[in-house]
Amino acid sequence: MKIAILGGTGDLGKGLALRWAKFHDIIIGSRDENRAKAFAEDYKKVAKKRYGDEMKGSIVGYDNFHAMKASEVIVLSIPHEGLIDFIRSLRPFITSDKIIISPVVPLDKDDKCYKYAPFSINDPQSPSSIIQASAAEVISFELGSKRIVSTFHTMPAKKLCNLNLDLDCDALMASDDVKAVKLVSDLISQIPNLRPIYAGPLEVSRLLEALTPILMNLICHNNIKEPSIKIV
Repeated sequence: MKIAILGGTGDLGKGLALRWAKFHDIIIGSRDENRAKAFAEDYKKVAKKRYGDEMKGSIVGYDNFHAMKASEVIVLSIPHEGLIDFIRSLRPFITSDKIIISPVVPLDKDDKCYKYAPFSINDPQSPSSIIQASAAEVISFELGSKRIVSTFHTMPAKKLCNLNLDLDCDALMASDDVKAVKLVSDLISQIPNLRPIYAGPLEVSRLLEALTPILMNLICHNNIKEPSIKIV
């Protein structure tokens, strides 16, 4: 499978690329194609050293638009700032068959803590009303697609990057598309000790995304390193 990770030069993108490259063709996307290629080459060296002859996939770098067009699954590993403009720039090139994975979390920080900051947008069902929407819902509204899977909000990204470390945590998912959930669940299950759990329709993303600032506050106030979520 061809998986594009847009914004794949960050820790989460790197971790997913390294973990999935054992089985899949990974395309690192960036606004700067030369930057994407440089990171992809570094990731490929790490993956080949780890997997050797067991590595069935590949890692290459393109600009965001070429990465997106060449892929079947797109991971939007990007900051929430400018999300709407970014999605609108991609919209003419995203076909209805592509699955979008969103780990995007809108948040703010003051001198006390991190806070979840959902998008205030016009309700697509009632344009005169304003709703507080998750990043995943915004992506779905903007693309006019139901093939959005919201997940990876609670991944310990630095652990994900270290192939010598076990994760032992769960990836909670929200989506309105059953087939997309099945495909993403299979991808998640290919990462050792990472369990996919479906939490409900895309609207539940508002709850899943809000878990990220909670974990960040645990780090700040309790000196906990790389916390994650596991359902027991």
